[in-house]
Amino acid sequence: MEEKEELKRLYQLYLTNECTAEELQRFFVLIDNSKDDETILELMSASWDQTQRIPETGLIPDFLPKEAKQIKLSPTRRIRYGFRSVAAAAAILLIGTGLFFFRSTLWNAISPVHQLQSFSAQAQRKQLELSDGTRVWLSPNSTLKYPDKFVGNSRMIALEGEAFFEVAHDASHPFIIQSGQISTRVLGTSFNISAYQQNQDVSVTLVTGKVAVALQRENSTTEETIVANQQVTINKAEGKISKANFPNAGDYLNRRLGHFDYKGTALAEVVKDLELQYQIKIQLSPELNKSLFYGNLDMTKSSTQTLNKLCTVMEANWKKDGGQYVILK
Repeated sequence: MEEKEELKRLYQLYLTNECTAEELQRFFVLIDNSKDDETILELMSASWDQTQRIPETGLIPDFLPKEAKQIKLSPTRRIRYGFRSVAAAAAILLIGTGLFFFRSTLWNAISPVHQLQSFSAQAQRKQLELSDGTRVWLSPNSTLKYPDKFVGNSRMIALEGEAFFEVAHDASHPFIIQSGQISTRVLGTSFNISAYQQNQDVSVTLVTGKVAVALQRENSTTEETIVANQQVTINKAEGKISKANFPNAGDYLNRRLGHFDYKGTALAEVVKDLELQYQIKIQLSPELNKSLFYGNLDMTKSSTQTLNKLCTVMEANWKKDGGQYVILK
C-alpha cells in the first residue's frame, strides 16, 4: 500500500516536472516492479480527466472554399467529439502500448542499454556473469559481446571463439548466441560452443538441457535440436550441419577451467586444441598422425610445459622450427 501511495505522489511530481533525479529513478523503478497495472491506468486516466479542454482552432485548411470556413460547430459538440475522441484513442493506445513505453521505452531513455565486450588473450581465461545471472567461461583468444542489461523478448549476445555457458532459465526470454551465420537458442542449460574464425567447423556440445542450433544461409535456414550428451557440428565451408551422440560432454565442465582430459583421442585432434589454446602452429610428423593420446593436459600452464608433458606421454620430442613447433618421434 505504501508503494502505491508513493507511486501516486511521484507520478504527480513527474507530470509537473518537479522530480529530482533520485525521485525520477525511484518512479520508474516502481513502475517497472509494479504488478498492479490497474493502478497505473487509474493514474493516467485521472491526469487525462484533469486536462484543460481547449477548443480546437486552426483546423480548417486554407484551400477549402470560404463558405466552408464559415461553418461553425457548437462548442459543446466540438469539445465532446474532439476531446473525447482523442481521449478514447489515447485510452486504446495506453492499453496496447502505454505500459510498454512506461516499462521499457521511457525506462531506456533514462537508463539506456550499453553494449559491452570482453576479450581473453592467449592462455587467458575469463569468467563473467551477465545481468540475467547467466555465467560464462571464456576460453583463450575469444571475444564475447553482450549488453549491460537485457531488454525485449530475447537475450542476445555474440561470440567469436570458445566459451562454456550456464544460462539462467527464463522461458519467456530465449537466450540466443550469434556466431557469424550460426545461432544457438536456449532457455536454460549448460553447454560449450567452439566457434573460432580460423576453424572450418563450429561445434556446440550440450552438457544439460536442450538447445536448437541454426545455420543461416542466404536462401535457407537449417536447424538441429540436441539434448544432453549430444553435439552439433557445422561445416562452414560446405554449409552442412550434423549431430551425434557425445557421451563425454561432461568433460567440458573441466575444460572451461583449462583442464583437458583425453580418453584415446587422436593426437592430431589434441594438437588442434593446443593450437587454439595457445595460438601457435604445430606440425605433427606423419608417423604420429594415427597415434592416440590418453591423459590430461593443463592448458593454464605455458605452451612449453604442456608440450613437454604431451611428448613425455607419447614418447616423442618437440622442437621449434622458425615460427612453428614440430612434434616428432
